[in-house]
Amino acid sequence: MVQLQINLSKIQYNAKVLMSTLAEHDINFTPVIKCVAGDKKIIEVLKHIGLTHFAEARMDNVNKSLDEDVSFTIIRNVSQSELEDVVLKSKMSIQTEITTIRKINEIAKQHHKKHQILLMIDWKDAREGILTYDVIDYIQEIISMHHICLSGLAFNFMCFNAIPPNDNDVEMINQFVASIENEVGFRFKIISGGNSSMLPQMFYNNLGKINDLRIGETLFRGVDTTTDKPIATLFQDAITMEAEIVEIKPRVDISTGKNYLQAILDIGYLDTFVDEIVPINNNITVLGATSDHVMIDLQNCDHYQVGDSINFALGYRALAQSMYADNVPKHYVEDSGIQLMNEHFIEQQLNSY
Repeated sequence: MVQLQINLSKIQYNAKVLMSTLAEHDINFTPVIKCVAGDKKIIEVLKHIGLTHFAEARMDNVNKSLDEDVSFTIIRNVSQSELEDVVLKSKMSIQTEITTIRKINEIAKQHHKKHQILLMIDWKDAREGILTYDVIDYIQEIISMHHICLSGLAFNFMCFNAIPPNDNDVEMINQFVASIENEVGFRFKIISGGNSSMLPQMFYNNLGKINDLRIGETLFRGVDTTTDKPIATLFQDAITMEAEIVEIKPRVDISTGKNYLQAILDIGYLDTFVDEIVPINNNITVLGATSDHVMIDLQNCDHYQVGDSINFALGYRALAQSMYADNVPKHYVEDSGIQLMNEHFIEQQLNSY
């Protein structure tokens, strides 16, 4: 039976390493939990080590949380019908449209609340954001709103365009923020400089005014998202997928005439993003998939039998799709050895990259 294997101990360890590393650089770590569907057990293990504020994209996930000790920043442009929930159920949101900000101000006034926002700046990802030459006009209007608290600015990389941040981006962002602060006459509390793709810059550069990073993929996959290569100090197998063999047959590749041993697994495109699942046993390969099945070449590994399981590492899209799939069960694991590491974790600079 297909299921996700979620190692809570490894997730917690990855989080501890990231917390320690970012703290060494005086940067706040905001865990992004959208790719794990706001999983309550994952939130709980992160809360256990002092992480209580999370970045989330889906109001449905926020609505599932009944923990009053946990708060959220909404990092997605939500629909107008969800704005009241944003005000009532999140501490902060990232915003890009002045008309939406005006409406949030009105809703917050009705509920006698103040809502914090970060303004997302369109830097070079081109997915969303305020155009740089409009930022001053936005800020001048926002500071007159009595129920909006402008906490800072946010930047984004590698969500739409696969262009990682570079040295010049860091320098130019700092110059841009300084010029905006000089123009408006106050300093921002938060400069959220990007997502997991900004980590390499943090290791090798002074990020200056950037004091917050929103980290999701590196937390759960343990990789440098600019290269998709493993980070030595993190676990890459904190969340994996296990699928069951439902058929084994010898086959012939019609195009080459080559004989091979094929297994069919009980997953398909309805369960995960098959293009991003990788067998942990590198002696077998994925041949293709349908909506319900994945076909693999066992490379003549004839010890496999029907009913055996094949374990897969998951790319980001595969991870996210599977975590949101109601028909894919989740099996939570705690590892006593890794828990011991967590309990005796010494916070120090862990920047082996």
